[in-house]
Amino acid sequence: MYYIITAHGKYAEGCKSSCEMITGDTSAFVPVTFTEEMTKEELLKEKEGLEAEYKKFQQRGLKLDMSRGKPSQEQLDLSMGMMDVLTSGVDLTCDDGTDCRNYNAAMRIVSEHKNIQLVAGLSQQLLVLINSGEELADAIEQVGEIYGNTKVAKENKTVQAPKEPVEKNGIVNFRLDERLIHGQVATFWTRTLQADRIIVADDDVLKDEIGVSALKAAVPSGVHLSILSVDNAAARLNAGIYSGQRVFLIVNKTKTIRRMVESGLKVKEVNIGNMGEKEGRQRIKKSVYCTSEELADVEAVEKAGVTVFAQMVPNDEKKTFRSYLH
Repeated sequence: MYYIITAHGKYAEGCKSSCEMITGDTSAFVPVTFTEEMTKEELLKEKEGLEAEYKKFQQRGLKLDMSRGKPSQEQLDLSMGMMDVLTSGVDLTCDDGTDCRNYNAAMRIVSEHKNIQLVAGLSQQLLVLINSGEELADAIEQVGEIYGNTKVAKENKTVQAPKEPVEKNGIVNFRLDERLIHGQVATFWTRTLQADRIIVADDDVLKDEIGVSALKAAVPSGVHLSILSVDNAAARLNAGIYSGQRVFLIVNKTKTIRRMVESGLKVKEVNIGNMGEKEGRQRIKKSVYCTSEELADVEAVEKAGVTVFAQMVPNDEKKTFRSYLH
């Protein structure tokens, strides 16, 4: 499925870029930019480029997302000439029965091309949900809930079980992410894992009231949050307190992973998701940089029999951490 996204200014381009930071590859989205500074020749060139993209995708079930803007007084004045052309005797109904008096020119495209669907109201949240694997109709419903603060009744659906195995201690994913809970974790990973509890294990965060408040605000609705010291988290997990739950365990340091594994935490694999660029660190892959001490921590975890892989978002290929070192 391919999507053309267009809006005033560079909003569509910005939405795509922001979505890519959260969900990874966004090649299915084709942004179209319109600015006040564009000349007629530039607009025609943009039109030619868009037509070329359309010809490439028109046999692939293309969907079109076009925001309907609110015209200014000057724009309304420019349309006055239409009042002399359209009369009450003119048929303004599309082939599918849609009344075109309340829609823009995009409706004509939809009427002429049955494989195109029009969605009015571009938003970053909509792109993130679509690129996270949600069906278009479900994504629209969820965005409606976000902006309208209303619950939308949904049909009962069979939910496919995630591929990730659940450990006896409840862990479905053990991730290192220096940002802890943020867009990728809250919107993408938690949904993909179908996690019902997030555990943040870090001694420093517990001492930071603002940090704790930020984590509580970032956790997705309906998901339980536990912010624990490293030793307490390991002890509670080892005791099986979260057995039967789907636990997403998040830390922000390699030494924390090593410490928990050496304390006897039973886990088959660990994901190094995000470690930012800092002085003394070398680049391992996109979004992962390590010092020699941090690499030593990873090696110690591997020697303990735990597979370490590096995957920023679920859509990325799941490759071992060591494969990036050669």
